[in-house]
Amino acid sequence: MKKGVFDRISSFLKGIFGGQGKSLSTVKRLTNDFSAQSDLKKRRLVPDGGTSGYLLIYLDSMADGKLIANNLVKPLLEQTTGDVSLDNLQQAVSINAETLLIEDYDEMIKKLINGYCLLFDEKKDNVCLCCDVRVNTGRSITEPPTGGVSKGPREGFVEDAKTNLTLLKKRLKHPSFVADNMTVGRYTQTSVYVCYIGEIIDKKTVKRVKSILSQIDIDGVVDSSYLARFLDTDKSGFFKTVGSTEKPDIAVSKLLEGRVCIIADGSPMVLTLPYMFLEDLHSPEDYYLSARTATTSRFLRLFSVGLAVFIPSLYVALQVFNYQILPSKFLITILTSTQAIPFKPFEEMLLVLVLFDILREANFRMPQFAGISLSVVGAVVLGDAAVKAGLLGAPAVVIGALSGIGLYAMPDNTLLFSFLRLVFLIVGSLAGLFGLCLVGLCVVGYVVSLDSYGSPYGAPFAPDVKNDQQDAIVKLPLEKLVRRPKAVRNINEVRQK
Repeated sequence: MKKGVFDRISSFLKGIFGGQGKSLSTVKRLTNDFSAQSDLKKRRLVPDGGTSGYLLIYLDSMADGKLIANNLVKPLLEQTTGDVSLDNLQQAVSINAETLLIEDYDEMIKKLINGYCLLFDEKKDNVCLCCDVRVNTGRSITEPPTGGVSKGPREGFVEDAKTNLTLLKKRLKHPSFVADNMTVGRYTQTSVYVCYIGEIIDKKTVKRVKSILSQIDIDGVVDSSYLARFLDTDKSGFFKTVGSTEKPDIAVSKLLEGRVCIIADGSPMVLTLPYMFLEDLHSPEDYYLSARTATTSRFLRLFSVGLAVFIPSLYVALQVFNYQILPSKFLITILTSTQAIPFKPFEEMLLVLVLFDILREANFRMPQFAGISLSVVGAVVLGDAAVKAGLLGAPAVVIGALSGIGLYAMPDNTLLFSFLRLVFLIVGSLAGLFGLCLVGLCVVGYVVSLDSYGSPYGAPFAPDVKNDQQDAIVKLPLEKLVRRPKAVRNINEVRQK
């Protein structure tokens, strides 16, 4: 108890008589807190004619030495009026660098960690001039590996949040475009931007997103996918309710519909909310081609995905339970090619699908020059050898190959469709066509029950939203898309007049 009283009295006396040297005490605190950082640099500068100096503090690995020399050291040494206040120095320095006066100690630490340089006046209080001298070590803007197009913009997001925000602002030149900055992660202190258009977005959506982000208490956020796990409304993990894109033009189109985009520093993937299932059916190129071409492509993608998920299970179900449905000639062909196979239809098809999944995983993790050879050897040589050796039937290999290729019509959902394909295969081998129809209805019922931040996951068909069906599977020409999607909450429905 006595010790607590003594500490309070000591703190009170320091507050009265310790006005001088507060900036030095702050420097000492920074030095102590960063004592384990070998790249912490301190430099004292005294302008000509001055009686006191200034202290520069920065992390050498995060700050650019040339920027410090040209934007800070040179303007400081050029001051010929003696002692100059930080306010006057800010005017001189801000010509070449972004500056900010900071009094909060925690904010000083955040800026220092992120590569800013702190400028202290030896005679003043706990105030420093924070200067942006961050080193730029990121990659340049290139075409992203996903979402490639033959027509349209080729720019892609990079790992720097500030650059990604610039790519959006370059396309949205309007004061209602808002980018709220947040910090997530105890150790990484990852900068996160919540972007939206104030004149379009429903404020409830923004409030809910920011509330979830502010409640995240995790050691670090390395990629935006970490945030997606917390923002996902489908906690089962089967269907994602958070979209992602690497293309600025796609992110801008989502913002113009009344959605929220989330940029995480260190990740080239920008999250979009709300998100609906049919969005993955759309390609960036759909909006740069004619409406008829886009509609044809979407039907082809939908057919490919349906074929990939259902054709293995249909092949097994028709052989085991419903073989009388097959045409006689086709049935004879199947029986002829499978009579010497030592496996049952389910075991044969399962083996084929597992082999193709193994090849896909190995291809992802092999070097690019070796991945092509692996695909050729695995798909052609091994498949042909297995058929000739009598281990697998040719129809099963063909069906497995078609199924594997069709999964990539919607590449973001490849793993989901691969899992559903396995589920339907097991059901088809146990209950035939009746079981497939029953499980299919259960999956559809589960999908339409999901919600993504106020938007039905199965929209615009469940529920039936006629306005949104103009750009669902069938795409109408741009001049006919007058209103924004009604399934996405917004306060301004009119897109064009």
